[in-house]
Parts: sequence; structure tokens; C-alpha cells
Amino acid sequence: MHVNVAIIGMDRLGASFGLALKRYQSTSKGQHTFTIIGSDPRAQPMKDANKMGAIDNFNRAVLKATANADLLIVNAPFGATEELYAQFGPDLKRGAVVLDTSLLKVPVFGYAKEFFPKDPQGNPVAYVVGITPIVNAKALYSGDLEVEGARADLFDEAEVLVTPDIGTPSEAIQLAEDLIGLIGGKARFMDPAEHDGLIAATEILPSLLGTATFYMLTQSEGWKEFRRMINPTMALTMQGLRTQRADDINGLLKRNSANVARHLDSLIDVLQQLREALADDDEDTIEAFTSKALSEWDKWDVKRFSGQWEEGRAAVDSVAGPLGSLGGMLGMRRRRRDNDEDED
Repeated sequence: MHVNVAIIGMDRLGASFGLALKRYQSTSKGQHTFTIIGSDPRAQPMKDANKMGAIDNFNRAVLKATANADLLIVNAPFGATEELYAQFGPDLKRGAVVLDTSLLKVPVFGYAKEFFPKDPQGNPVAYVVGITPIVNAKALYSGDLEVEGARADLFDEAEVLVTPDIGTPSEAIQLAEDLIGLIGGKARFMDPAEHDGLIAATEILPSLLGTATFYMLTQSEGWKEFRRMINPTMALTMQGLRTQRADDINGLLKRNSANVARHLDSLIDVLQQLREALADDDEDTIEAFTSKALSEWDKWDVKRFSGQWEEGRAAVDSVAGPLGSLGGMLGMRRRRRDNDEDED
């Protein structure tokens, strides 16, 4: 079966979708072939994706890129999503399915209801399914989010959250699940509202924290010196500013304000407790905080890299951590040292 695919948004994620589909197509088990058209407001990422073989052709004009597409993968900044849906939505072919990677799913369903074509009875004839890839652990700590960082194995053995809207046909949901399998991933279903609540903590809050820290530095008296001392630690916390416009950040905050505020309150509470401990020179509280944070991170890191989340499974000590083999060695040394102390 041949499928016409349009990928809107050429970065690491968008190009990796193309590479993964082309990888599947090239295998002996491949039962489907794909013609993949890419689209992006910027010319160079499209050219780069085409050169690496992630897409067959490209067009900056969204309507031309999506014309005749059976499957669309929308991988655009949140602030651009409504305008994109208004552009391509009315011209979608009958039966087309849109897989949307936007950070917020609930608003996207509203755009689909507004702009997608309908039959004479008012029923939709094109559909959207929300997806959120939780990328392969090998790429977790990579700061290269542009096309150059794309890889065919980005989704291998990785969970991809599937968030269908109420009333989405089972065929559209099945297509999303099938595609996730083709690119090497594992589908995990989630309610859209639950997804948006969780994403506030894992995506929006960290991005907001980096933005707020950078803003704080720019307003300080020491900015002339701070600006010359920014290295990867700070740069990675604010890397979202490289790809997000003010509209994207504002939209994510406004359309998910209650969830963001709730997690922000929790973070402020932790920071306030730490601030008080520092002011009081409370070494016990500070040590307890750092020890607990590192201990929990260590357990999470092993599970994230092994993919074994269920309690009761055997621990995996040999999985590499965020620094590759070095991270794994450090984690293993810490665990062995703890075990050695227990034996003494």
C-alpha cells in the first residue's frame, strides 16, 4: 500500500519521522511505501532533511505540501498550530488523518472541529489524533534539536503517547497505533486532558524556568558579566527560546494556565524551603535535599534507560546514564559503594 505523507515542521523530530518511515520501507518486512513531502517556514531545514533522505520533496507553501496527503504529521510550535489548521484543514482529502505532536492536545481538537471538512450532515470527514513521542533514551540528553540531530532510531522501543478525542473513529486511532509500530515505538493511550496536565510539569514548567532565569539575569546589575559566562548548563535550560516565539510561550501558558500554576506553586514551595535552609545555614536540610534529589534521579535514570518502569522488576545496573558509559559507571559506582557500606 502506498501512502502520501506530509510532515509539517522540519526539526529533529519531524525529520526523524521521515527517516524512520524510510527505514521501514527499505526492510524486507515493509508492506507499505511512502512519498513524504516536508514543509517548514525555513528553507535550509527542508533542504537538509531532503539531503539526508528523510523526505522526498519539500515545499514551504503548506497547502502545496499537504495536497493529496493521506497522512499528515503536524510538528509545529504551538503558537502556529491554529493558523496552520486554518490553512490546510478545509482542503484535507476525505479520510485523511492528522497526527499532531503539539504540546497541548485539547486546543488542537477544537481547531480540527472548526476547520476540518464535514459531510452534508455535519460529520467530520478528516480526523486528528494527538501523539507525543517520548524519545529513545539514547537521544534524551542531546541538545541538538535541529534536523542535523535526526535519527531513524529516535523512536525505537520508545513510548509514544496517543491521545484521541472523543468520537475519533477507531480506524484513525488504529492508523496512529500502526504507524507508531512501523517507526519502532510502542503506543500508550492517554486522556487528552490528563496529557495536558502532565505536560505542564515535564515540558512547559522547565521551559518557563529557563526563560525566567534568563530574564532575571538580563535584569540584574551583573548582566554585562553574566552574558559572557553562559555555558551549556544555562544555554540548555533556555534552548526553547531558539525555537519558540512569544506567541508559542504565551499560548502554552494561557491555554494551560491552571495546570502550570499548580506545578509552579509546588516548585516555588520547594525553592522557598531551600532558600530558608540556605539563609539559616541549615546544613542538614541542604544535605537531605541534595541526597534525596540525587537518589531519586539515580533510580529514575536507570528505569528511563532500561524502560523497566514496573516495580518489582530486577534493577538494571549496566544501563548507560546521561553521559554515556561514564554516567553509567558513576551510577554503578555509587550503588556499589552503598552496597559495600551495607556489608561492612
